[in-house]
Amino acid sequence: MEEKDFTKNAEVIAQIEQIRSFCKGKRFSDVMDDEGLQYVDLVMEGGGVLGLALVGYTYALEQAGIRFRSTAGTSAGAINALLIQAMGAPNHPRSARMVAVVADMPMDSFQDGGWDGRVAVSGWLNGSFIKKLASVFLLDDLFFRQGINPGHEFLNWMSNVLKQHGVGNWQRLKAQMQQTVPGIAVHHDSDSDQDQNLQFIEPISPERWAPQLKIITAELSTTTKITLPEPDGALFYHAIEAADPAEFVRASMSVPLFFEPYRKTDIPKAAMADAWSERGYQGCVPDEAVFVDGGVISNFPISAFHTSNRMPRMPTFGIKLGVEREAPQKINSLMRFLGATVNIMRSDADEEFIRANPDYKHVVKAIPTGEHHWLNFKMSDAEKVDLFIRGVKAASEFLQTFDWAQYKETRRKLLDVT
Repeated sequence: MEEKDFTKNAEVIAQIEQIRSFCKGKRFSDVMDDEGLQYVDLVMEGGGVLGLALVGYTYALEQAGIRFRSTAGTSAGAINALLIQAMGAPNHPRSARMVAVVADMPMDSFQDGGWDGRVAVSGWLNGSFIKKLASVFLLDDLFFRQGINPGHEFLNWMSNVLKQHGVGNWQRLKAQMQQTVPGIAVHHDSDSDQDQNLQFIEPISPERWAPQLKIITAELSTTTKITLPEPDGALFYHAIEAADPAEFVRASMSVPLFFEPYRKTDIPKAAMADAWSERGYQGCVPDEAVFVDGGVISNFPISAFHTSNRMPRMPTFGIKLGVEREAPQKINSLMRFLGATVNIMRSDADEEFIRANPDYKHVVKAIPTGEHHWLNFKMSDAEKVDLFIRGVKAASEFLQTFDWAQYKETRRKLLDVT
């Protein structure tokens, strides 16, 4: 597939024309640059191949004149968070470049564990009893390697994509993220009734700008929630600056059983006990780190850029995959029981944060993903385009209803209470 298969789709073109029309002159943030582009932070939920919908969502936001400073995510959300930062400087429209990458993504090859794994997963997705029997052949993979697929193909693909865009290590990517944005400043509206149209422009220094990338994973040997590359990268890398960022997302997307855990040895030990202690682990530094999908602990890390003691000058937009909890589930089988148990474990902490911070209801949007399954690595071209369109439509709905002034008023009331 090519980029035009997504962006030149008639339905996408129609949605983008509407977005450009109703978003003209609309305020989404107080942080803007010389070109009038508005900046937000962005957090994206994990969801396997459903991450294609995230690309459609961010593409639509950029067509509305919105750009992204810091990004965060788990699993599929982590992949997109990394790719956004890798596709160019902060003021560039980076999602269109992501579309080209996604269009060429060899998803089927990521199931690199052999024929038995492919057949078994297909059986579970399609309800084929005969194909499900292939699961018997997976017992040795699960017993000895704790996963069906090694994940080598994904890691190699991601690493090559990053190198093609000139960001083969964290130091280079960080430098790209921190490129100066011409005229970046906070545009303060006047509080005076007599000067309602007056704005005070406060330039933002490079030190204050400081874009961040936060990729969430879970480390099993110490049972610790980890954020890569910073602040936790130094726990696992002697020189985090030289690390391949592809490793960060490989650690974050290690879906238990479907992918083997991502293991890392040669972990720094000298004078690291205090650093581990700060993260709640009191034991000795492990010889090997074992990473699994960050979704087991925080599938939607919406609190990544939260500040509770001051009024934000840019919002944190959050994108979820799938509309959850619309109706009670029937827990009438072992698979439904296990699925519901996993869902509540991975999402309740994130949902509790949103319940405790009602201002986030203004900035979080769920993309309805329909019948698409998050582990369908054999997705057809039509299904890929459909997910992209769903993301564009959800973004359009969000952009129409978002009210920056109302959001700030909600935050102001919360600050008054505290």
